[in-house]
Amino acid sequence: MVLRMNIAQTKPLDRRRKTIFGLGISPIGQAELLEEVLDPEPTTGAKLVATVNVDHVVTLRTDARFRLAYDSAWRITVDGAPVYLYARAVGLPVQERVTGADLFAELVERWQPGKHRLFMLVCSQLAATRMTELLKQRGFGESDLTIEVPPFGFEKDTEFNQSLLERIGAKNPTHVVLGIGAPKSEIWAYEHRHQLGDAFILCVGAAIEFVTGLKKRSPMFLRRIGMEWFWRFATEPRRLFHRYFVRSFGFFLAIVADQRPTGSGHV
Repeated sequence: MVLRMNIAQTKPLDRRRKTIFGLGISPIGQAELLEEVLDPEPTTGAKLVATVNVDHVVTLRTDARFRLAYDSAWRITVDGAPVYLYARAVGLPVQERVTGADLFAELVERWQPGKHRLFMLVCSQLAATRMTELLKQRGFGESDLTIEVPPFGFEKDTEFNQSLLERIGAKNPTHVVLGIGAPKSEIWAYEHRHQLGDAFILCVGAAIEFVTGLKKRSPMFLRRIGMEWFWRFATEPRRLFHRYFVRSFGFFLAIVADQRPTGSGHV
């Protein structure tokens, strides 16, 4: 609502834009993206799927490595409702929001043992256990499913990363799923993209916890009106207050910067 009001009160937005915040947003919807991501044999190296939300936009303004990760992404979808409203306001041909949570939940239902090989990094042992149980019920076993909980700060541990990458290479996954938070997931995927083989790389945030029942996702009506963020804040107020009520103001600064005719599109 705040975004709608601010857009309405400012000068008309440039409707000739091809990008927002320097990002080339994929125009395809979730159904089409799913068909692409379910291809068991990608042949052009690691393909990062990034789902941009308000917090990502804010981080892109200050984190050069996160920007590089996004610049290298194979597909960028609009996750956050305010980002979607802005994209529509400037005329981008975006069909719909494609959130990491929705995409991952659908993939869990459609991945097939024997056809797809999954390697996941998750944030807790409980999440690993529940995700393993869920996928084993769908027929996955040791040959096509590996789920690990990396230690805190693993991304800075050269020796651990080399060992992890060797394990990933040995499994030759079709999909690498990173549920270790942003911007860590995207940066790690970018910096090791040449060692991840021909795989789709999915950075899914809290989606693993939603699918496994460790966190309860908002009711559908809140998602439809773009208020899922409020549900998340209500369930984790201490952790998310700063993100939603302090950091998020950087999103409006990003919009102002994005409207400047700098030519680069970066904010």
